[in-house]
Amino acid sequence: MFTEEKNGLKLLRFDIFREEPGLQCAVSTRQGGVSAGPFGGLNLGAGPRDDKRTLAKNLALFCGAFGADPAKVATMRQRHTANVVVVDEGGGEPAENTDALVTGKPWVPLITRSADCALTAFYDREHRALAVMHSGWRGALMNIYSSVLNVMRLRFGTEPGDLAAAVSPMISSAYYPVREDFLEKLTAFYPEGEHLRFITVKDGLHFFSLRELLRFQLDVLGIKKHEFMHLCTYEHKELFYSWRRDGAATGHFALMAMLK
Repeated sequence: MFTEEKNGLKLLRFDIFREEPGLQCAVSTRQGGVSAGPFGGLNLGAGPRDDKRTLAKNLALFCGAFGADPAKVATMRQRHTANVVVVDEGGGEPAENTDALVTGKPWVPLITRSADCALTAFYDREHRALAVMHSGWRGALMNIYSSVLNVMRLRFGTEPGDLAAAVSPMISSAYYPVREDFLEKLTAFYPEGEHLRFITVKDGLHFFSLRELLRFQLDVLGIKKHEFMHLCTYEHKELFYSWRRDGAATGHFALMAMLK
């Protein structure tokens, strides 16, 4: 990971994509932007809590730093699913009930947003295909990575070895205590003790590592080339919005990616 100061914003970039001239990809932080109050900074949320004009200005700032046209950004209404939509042009209404976007078209910016969940970009240089996705624990248990790979395989011929995966900061296990009902769900998907690799126990409490589950899923799928940004959204308040830390009065950071 490396940082870039541009357009008054602090962006996070992936080392894995540093030498990819056909791709733009960045993760926003809350530094910069025009939102105020609990949303202070570069709030890229799509919800009603922050002023729509302010959100539009923030998106324009992010796109300006990114080299993208705000009118062409492809968006989605994320609902913690494993649903995938293929887009051939940006702009227009957000894809409904969707947590992953896939495209093979250049200059179509794909965006996905978070306030603790993981944001991921899949890039297939060989077939010129790109995907972005949002995954909290629900999307991870439904294995949104597998869903996206299957769509890219059917649409573009992508195989696991063709992919480079880049994963944003997310909440760390230290701030992610879970209850018995969650452990039951996790065990249903990963029985026979396999679920224990994603759980740590401290002082009688169980803590879940979303990062380790996602890393495990990439390895099982055969996607060996990947990079995780090891920053915690809960811990780094100066950089990230966090729902678990701040509740509903929080904004969203974003990952944006675009073929060139």
